[in-house]
Amino acid sequence: VAGAIPDANGAFSLSVPGTAAKRVLKVSFVGYETQVVEARPGVVVTLRPEAAALGEVTVTADRIRRSPGGYTANLLGSTVTQGRQTDEILAMLPGVTRRDGELEVLGQAVGTVYVDGIRLTDIKDLAALPADRIHRVQVDYTPGSSEFASTRGAVIRITLRKELDGGYYGYAMAGADVYSKYGFSRDFAYAVYNGRFSRLSLYNVLSYTDYYLATDDENTYDFLRTGRAQRTDVQSRGWTHRLYDRLSLTYDLTPRNTLGTSLYFSTDHAKPRTDVATFVRTPSGWADTALYTTRTEMPYTYRTYQGTLRFDRELDDQGSTFNIGADYLRQYARNRMQTLRLLPSPDLDTLSNRSEETTNMLEARTSLNKNFASGLAINGGLAYRRITVDYDLTNERHLRTLPYAEGQMPAIYAEVQGPIGKRLQYGVGLRVQESRIAYRPDAAADLIVHDDWDAYSSFNLLWMINEARKISATLNYTEAVDDIPYSALTTHREYTDEHSYTTGNPDLVPCKSHTLTAALDLYDHLSFNTIYIYNETPIYYATRVDPARPSVTYTKPMNAKYERLLGLSAEARFDPLPWWKLKGMVMYTLFGSKSEDFDVSGQQKYYFSLSNTFRFTPHMGASLDGYYEPTFHFTDRIYRTVYEMSGSVYHTFLRDRLALRLNFKLFRHGRVIDTETPDLRLVEANRSHEQYFGLSLSYSFSGGRRVDVKQTEEIQSYEKIRDKR
Repeated sequence: VAGAIPDANGAFSLSVPGTAAKRVLKVSFVGYETQVVEARPGVVVTLRPEAAALGEVTVTADRIRRSPGGYTANLLGSTVTQGRQTDEILAMLPGVTRRDGELEVLGQAVGTVYVDGIRLTDIKDLAALPADRIHRVQVDYTPGSSEFASTRGAVIRITLRKELDGGYYGYAMAGADVYSKYGFSRDFAYAVYNGRFSRLSLYNVLSYTDYYLATDDENTYDFLRTGRAQRTDVQSRGWTHRLYDRLSLTYDLTPRNTLGTSLYFSTDHAKPRTDVATFVRTPSGWADTALYTTRTEMPYTYRTYQGTLRFDRELDDQGSTFNIGADYLRQYARNRMQTLRLLPSPDLDTLSNRSEETTNMLEARTSLNKNFASGLAINGGLAYRRITVDYDLTNERHLRTLPYAEGQMPAIYAEVQGPIGKRLQYGVGLRVQESRIAYRPDAAADLIVHDDWDAYSSFNLLWMINEARKISATLNYTEAVDDIPYSALTTHREYTDEHSYTTGNPDLVPCKSHTLTAALDLYDHLSFNTIYIYNETPIYYATRVDPARPSVTYTKPMNAKYERLLGLSAEARFDPLPWWKLKGMVMYTLFGSKSEDFDVSGQQKYYFSLSNTFRFTPHMGASLDGYYEPTFHFTDRIYRTVYEMSGSVYHTFLRDRLALRLNFKLFRHGRVIDTETPDLRLVEANRSHEQYFGLSLSYSFSGGRRVDVKQTEEIQSYEKIRDKR
């Protein structure tokens, strides 16, 4: 008798002594029927989902399976997902936190999230996905060599469950939010359909959201060289409308060959308005009456089109595969800004500009993954990405320019994974990639080219110290290079109000990074993690005073010489009571950096978070989450204390197909940022009232024969570089 636990790809190996003529394998997994088959080299076992519902199954230690790159959590049949959304459940997983609507792993922003192989264009879409649809979640602390070298942060892969008794399933959700100060602020509708018709698999996601932007800020400017001081009270208001639809079709040409396509469209349209009252400081204090008041209108339109075509072939019974695919992405953005003087007397247009930006991205890739009966797996491939960006800009002086940027990233990569004895698993990878940027500031100018070839390595190691007690250690290393910063190259000025703007820098070069993580997991209840990041030529935003307008400030992206970060975290996950799950985390970060604006070291940061999940009855539960981040220094900025408490309550009906949910934010202390340079001391205070409550109603449905639905993955995305305040 011998046993084994499969790796993240389902591969396993057994060494059985003796000379028995016939041996059998007994394979079991939570939520599936146990299978007994004849043991032979290269055997492939397919488990069928259990016909009956799993009932009161709860998450246990066996649901977390460690791998060299991270872990996989099996949530099939788990009661903790009932009545909750995906972003809420992800925050309960080891090492994952949720802050200001964004997901982080080991304190760093998540790089990529896939849902059934489809890369999400906006991680916030997870808030509309019911968690009880999740089969499993794979968390890789660092991206492997198969990802483009520009991928930074963890990779999360979510696999949705298939209906046990149907050839189709889906759900629909609608809801609205109300803020205590601003009133009705959001309504949304979200629908998913997934099914199969003979050889054709279909997956469609449709979403529509209306969101009311409402923020209040107070900014204080002390111009140190002139002695002038002013304060602005800023109110931003406006509705944003977003619609998107994704259709994925996959056709089985033969049992081993599939052809798939994915089509995506989204549009965002908004007309935000910002009212700014400017006060000056007198010897007796701030003036009671505004010196003047302005209104800035900034309507914008964003549209995205994407199409993917992919062919996959299964090569053998070990799960070896070959695939080839192509992806085309087009993004269009149009922005206008117009500032009008309201007081002391109405005036004509005092400041205006506009911009149009069209991005075209084409990517092609092919890969070969070979699995061996010993557990060894070899993966290699080729990839090519080309990007062009056309600008049409008119500045505040009504001068029109037509900048242009292009880039290309050809790459070749290889990865090897396998076991070392019974307790060790490893993975090594190497990616060779060119990063080429070409930029032209106007139609008649010459191209400025920056070209760089480099090799990027990755390494993962898992040591199962004591498998029975769930004690393991992992070590991960990866090299990366940031996306080519096209959006930060143009010198066009993007105004937030008439006192401040952001401009670009055509001399920017991509940042190269080295990331090392180590983790020790004890009993699946305690985790201790370390992360070290060293960045070469990182991009930061420098704050300056406009020499032509001494009462105006701007931020500009610059390349620092280096920055280094050391993070230490401890996490505990317990069940204080049968109906209560608790997760707590404390994180410590040590930071240093050098640039032409600062030379800092030993900057410290603490972070504390607490997540609670309650299940009072089989049909009713709640959550309560909070975090606290005390004041810390980062480069030339001081980030003041911020904290928040939010949660939800749900109740299900009609055999859990209908769910009513109440979301709320009890309180939040907004961020205050101090920036001090030789010319300026700037204090930016968020005075928004973010307390809210929201109601949503969702309904799920299924029917027909049970099938496995395949989907086609898009292979590229594009994110703009922003000043992350």
